[in-house]
Amino acid sequence: GQEQEEAEPEVSVEEMLNILTERTDLWHKLARYIVELKKEGIGSEMIDDVAGINALEQNNFVVGSNVYRTLMENQVDESILSYYDNEGAEKLLYPLRVMTAEDRVTCAKYIMENNLDSNQCEMLVRAMREHARRTYDQNRLDFEYNPGDCLAYKYWRDAVEETRSPEKRAEIVNKGLERATSEKARETLEDLLVEKDESEVKGKISIVELDEDEFESCLFSVCGGFRDLTTKELKDASVTNRSGPFGILTSKKEGERWVSLPMFQPFVAGVDMTVVTLEDMKDLQDFGAKSGGPGVLVVDRVVNKSQIDTESLYAITLDDQEVSFVSGQELLDKVEIVGDDNLTVLAKALMACKPPGKKSDWGDATAVVSNLPSE
Repeated sequence: GQEQEEAEPEVSVEEMLNILTERTDLWHKLARYIVELKKEGIGSEMIDDVAGINALEQNNFVVGSNVYRTLMENQVDESILSYYDNEGAEKLLYPLRVMTAEDRVTCAKYIMENNLDSNQCEMLVRAMREHARRTYDQNRLDFEYNPGDCLAYKYWRDAVEETRSPEKRAEIVNKGLERATSEKARETLEDLLVEKDESEVKGKISIVELDEDEFESCLFSVCGGFRDLTTKELKDASVTNRSGPFGILTSKKEGERWVSLPMFQPFVAGVDMTVVTLEDMKDLQDFGAKSGGPGVLVVDRVVNKSQIDTESLYAITLDDQEVSFVSGQELLDKVEIVGDDNLTVLAKALMACKPPGKKSDWGDATAVVSNLPSE
């Protein structure tokens, strides 16, 4: 058990590498040696060269062992731990890394009982997360939050989208029925097998469910231009206020300009974002821009003044009228000169984006966005 593992004598670097090379221990114990070797400065490439375990396998071992430890800590039945002692079990547990401890235990038991492979484990995790995320879908309530019903809900959505082939639709529904555990879920799936009388159908329209990649985007108000931006423009630009399953935007200002950008990682943690337009990206050459052309700069108006990043770009004002863009280091230097009370930090830049162009012309392009609306 865990106490026995902790009580084991120390093993030398050479001995750990030999154990990994020969694979003379259970995979989740090999993971412990990989972690220890890295603490000793032995990197992934060296482990691969000596033991023949590549970086991907090492990652699977280490991450999978964390999930395995969760099962131990939750005192699951010994038969479950024995099942995941087997070679290759790390690939079954790896997908569970994103789940809560409770869901890890539930899914691990389901995977064992239904003999799922690694691809089916990935599907199971996606199905569980989709069920939890789709709070706007009333049909979700027909499927309970457990592995079987979550998979059934996934097949139900697939079947609803299959409008061309009744045979294919029935095949998908049957897969869902194999997984469904609640009576309500079974009834909801079986309803799809009941063909609607043609006399009741008035017409046909294509219906698709958007994937996350197709759906996720950000809408930002445009506050003004980089070279002549005023404090009022920056402060007055509308907050992105979206609601409902489609994130419908209600604009409160007539004639206000907006721009749509993909949901890039820096925007996820943003709180109150707006966009500054750039006539020439070379205005950012002190911050890494190497080529010109138009662009946009996304800034967040919520700034933690106690955590100023010296290399980031900030919008500040000294007179509450004109806006200056300075580095974090320049900001701190100015505070030393004029005092904290005489300088206002208005926003922090998150990302600069350029419009589409030939790859060879992108240069420092961070992202690709739609062309800005004309003046």
